[in-house]
Amino acid sequence: MGIAFPDGAFSVTTAGGDVVLLRICELCGAAVVEADGTDLSFHKRWHRITGSGNWVDPATGRVHGTGNPLLPSG
Repeated sequence: MGIAFPDGAFSVTTAGGDVVLLRICELCGAAVVEADGTDLSFHKRWHRITGSGNWVDPATGRVHGTGNPLLPSG
């Protein structure tokens, strides 16, 4: 079966009535808030810097990567 992450962005409304835009990281599945000073590209740079972005989905064998040309991109 494997993990299926939603494509694109979605929004949620807080209890205070604010609308927050979220994007899903296809590397780890985190919901990343689109806000001043942070975004999905910043989150993916964190994966590259820490080396935490390359993992294998055990159900499918698919390699998820951060753009390493030696790995299939995920």
